[in-house]
Amino acid sequence: MKENNEKNRKNKKKLKKFSSKLLADHLEKCEGYRQQFYIDPVTSVVAMLPKDELATMAETLVNLTSFALKVKLEPETVGGPVDVAVISKGDGFIWIKRKHYFKAELNPQFFANHHKEEFENANQAEE
Repeated sequence: MKENNEKNRKNKKKLKKFSSKLLADHLEKCEGYRQQFYIDPVTSVVAMLPKDELATMAETLVNLTSFALKVKLEPETVGGPVDVAVISKGDGFIWIKRKHYFKAELNPQFFANHHKEEFENANQAEE
C-alpha cells in the first residue's frame, strides 16, 4: 500500500512537471504566433505612416478606448473632445486638432487677432 502511495506521488509529480512544461511551450508558441501575424505587421505599417496619419491614428485609438469602456460599463476614464498634437524633432510641437474652452462662432475676434499675430510674425521672419 505504501509503495502504491509513493508511486502515485511520484507519478503526480512527473505529470505536474510535464504539464507545466507543455503549458509553457504552448504559451511561447502562441506568443510567437501573435508577434509574427499581429504585432509585427501593424508595427511595420505604423513605422512608415506620415505624421498627420499618426495623429489620426492616435485620436482613433483614444476614441476606440472610450467606446470600449462604454460598452464594458466601466467608469469612463477616457472620452470627450480630444486634443491632438504632433511633436517631432524637426517641427517641434504642432497642434493638429485643438478644442477651445469657448465657442469659436461667438468669438471671431479671438481668431482674427490670433491669425493677425501669426501673419505679422511670418512677415517679420521673412524680412
